[in-house]
Amino acid sequence: MPDLLCHAHAALFEHTPDGVLVLDSQNRLMEANSPAQRLFGQRSEALRGRPITELLPEWTPPESLSPEEPSRDGDLVWHGAVGSPCQAHVLRVRCVPLPQGRLLLLRDLTAHAEVEASLRRQKEYYESVVRNSPVAIITINLKFNVVSWNPEAERLFGYTAREAMGRNLLRLVAGEGMLREEAERTAQEALQRGRVHSVTRRLRKDGTPLDVELLALPVTLEGEQVGFIAIYHDITELQRLHEQELSHLHTIQRERERADQLLLNILPRPVAERLKQGQRIIVENFPDVTVLFADLVDFTRFAAQHTPPDVLQVLNMVFSMFDQLADEFGVEKVKTIGDAYMAVGGLSLPRSDHSEAVANLALAMRTEILKLGEQLQIPLHLRIGIHAGPVIAGVIGDKKFAYDLWGDTVNTASRMESHGVVDGIHLSETVYRRLGGQYRFQDQGVTHVKGKGPMRTYLLLGAGEGDSRAAGDVLAFPAMRSTS
Repeated sequence: MPDLLCHAHAALFEHTPDGVLVLDSQNRLMEANSPAQRLFGQRSEALRGRPITELLPEWTPPESLSPEEPSRDGDLVWHGAVGSPCQAHVLRVRCVPLPQGRLLLLRDLTAHAEVEASLRRQKEYYESVVRNSPVAIITINLKFNVVSWNPEAERLFGYTAREAMGRNLLRLVAGEGMLREEAERTAQEALQRGRVHSVTRRLRKDGTPLDVELLALPVTLEGEQVGFIAIYHDITELQRLHEQELSHLHTIQRERERADQLLLNILPRPVAERLKQGQRIIVENFPDVTVLFADLVDFTRFAAQHTPPDVLQVLNMVFSMFDQLADEFGVEKVKTIGDAYMAVGGLSLPRSDHSEAVANLALAMRTEILKLGEQLQIPLHLRIGIHAGPVIAGVIGDKKFAYDLWGDTVNTASRMESHGVVDGIHLSETVYRRLGGQYRFQDQGVTHVKGKGPMRTYLLLGAGEGDSRAAGDVLAFPAMRSTS
């Protein structure tokens, strides 16, 4: 049995992971096991007889240690023996008294100390990040009670850490009502999914609202979730700028639509679209259209007898009415020239019956202008001229551009108006033949037209049966002076 114990002690001495040193009463090394030899970087033969103060200069032997006293522990940073190239180690030294010496147990804590130092640095780094973070970082448990509250949370929500600690976060920053209900739904989502990322609204201590971006991340301990880190980023100013940007975009859109509408008021839609796309030179040939000119008779005299605002108000009423009628009959307004109005049928809205459409428009214009004159109790009368044929259409100018028509057809239509009669719709023979038997006419015979010579013309009296809107009053006109 004693032999077994001796062998067991020898095995323990040699195979323990800790370094073991046997010292005599003078603190000289008598024996070192294999871990101690590896620690010192020398074999046992080179270590024997050397004083412990040379091998462990950082360790001070106790002055007296009898076998009856308990062992003593102590940690030290060991930089290696004198002349040894060993790196520094953190050692835990246990001194055990022996009858004629001492036993030193050396446990290398370097790796453990490095881990602890790393964890300590990580903790300090995390605390520094949280403490100096530009966003509010709040730790809560699974009941949503506040566990930690960083300085930015104090600034953002207005509660000090002392006021916030231990309180329910939802009651603290979500108040009551719909905002509280939304916060509780978000909390339930976080419990179910483990994390939440959303843009929402919360309240400060004084009740003022905050727009925040919320990121809730799970906190786990030994694989079990114990709470959340709630990160709040104040985006109130960003939201304000975003809403301001949306408002500006809506304003721009409204102004764009207004500009588009103004463009459509002076240009046909296809031409307006081409201008918006950057095209600047627009010239087109149209082989067959019907052109109308309408002029307010003696309006110059009316303008001289009334104030400019009154004149403009009447003109606005008249031309607005004409614009509405043109839309109803599918005819396009080209422009106004003083108190004259120009329209065309069959241009950008191709149709085979454009002459009929323009004729119906002319009859309606005559009827409505007479009604308006009666309502306003002022003399309002029209002279209208119509001709059909080919035209050239295009945009004039670069900045204050205008859409216009050119060609003999335009000139002839203008002459039909200027050579017409008050309340009359003066037609060329070309238009008369196109309208055929659908309307009532008065033959004006051959009329000498300035710049055109003799032309056979007609007055449009009214529409045939079935179109009461365009028929108007049936007027009788004296025959124009004819030339052979």
